Amino acid sequence: MSDSNTFKVFILRHGQSELNHENIFCGWIDAKLTEKGKLQADNSASLIQQYCNDNNQSLPQIGYCSRLIRTQQTIQEILNQWNLTEAVQVVTGIECQYNDLNITNNDNNDKDNNDDINNNKKNSSNGNDDKKIMPILQTWRLNERHYGSWQGQRKPQVLEEYGEKQYMYIRRGYNGKPPMADLDREMVQEINDKGSSTGYDFKEPNRHLKYGLEEKSGEILPNSESLADVVKRVEPFLENVVFRIANENNQDSCLIVAHGSSVRSILKLLQGIPDDEIKDVDIPNGIPLVIELEKKTFKFVNKFYLDPENAKINAQKVRDEGFASNP
Repeated sequence: MSDSNTFKVFILRHGQSELNHENIFCGWIDAKLTEKGKLQADNSASLIQQYCNDNNQSLPQIGYCSRLIRTQQTIQEILNQWNLTEAVQVVTGIECQYNDLNITNNDNNDKDNNDDINNNKKNSSNGNDDKKIMPILQTWRLNERHYGSWQGQRKPQVLEEYGEKQYMYIRRGYNGKPPMADLDREMVQEINDKGSSTGYDFKEPNRHLKYGLEEKSGEILPNSESLADVVKRVEPFLENVVFRIANENNQDSCLIVAHGSSVRSILKLLQGIPDDEIKDVDIPNGIPLVIELEKKTFKFVNKFYLDPENAKINAQKVRDEGFASNP
């Protein structure tokens, strides 16, 4: 392995979703990927694989994503490109009980296997016959920030209602927080849901159905969040799950597919970005970022995008959301 003293986090925001495309605050609404989003995920897989091959680095040995469909689809697209299949476990707390998935004996840890991936895909005649397994942990703690009553609302309309100063403070400021969601109106109801007649064309899934495991474990789920709130829920997951599993299994790298706010939160925690500067960090869809950490201490060493030119262009598009339409 090259640079064996660092643990690498391959992290990316999911590919473009149906609501990203429509310039709508998505939050905990379960939007699927667009065709462009799937292509972004495929390109991310190629970029990561090429980087690993060029640097004699194994592919990530474990993946993490949120409980929302758009990150799950993104990671599925990536694994398909790598000719891997997933073994999924939902993490309901910060002390992960990791007994059901074997992460120490996967053959995809070998660099030579990276070179064989394309050949395996060509030679595999059906389904999962030749596919090796990557464990994937899903957690609500990597979910997008909960945008409260802004969820399902079009960004230009919210901008017009609140004005640019308040809009940017709530959307970008570290402690800015939208009004709380009225979940009786803005969440899918199990019985007699009134749909768009309530004024919300897009609704959050019913929590008793989607997050039943979390509710049983005693997790308290939000109905509005600031970025500061997201940082508070992400930090213990990083420390008690991601870093602990990496230590216990002597991992070289992991893959995290998350959302704009949860990726920004991870960057803030790992880099120590000040509260008043995190507002200037924008995360583009579907472009892998490599974060290098000291292997023993997990202290920040370096970070870089695998496609820096497009990352810069697309990050500016993220900042302009609400002011301009998305292609």
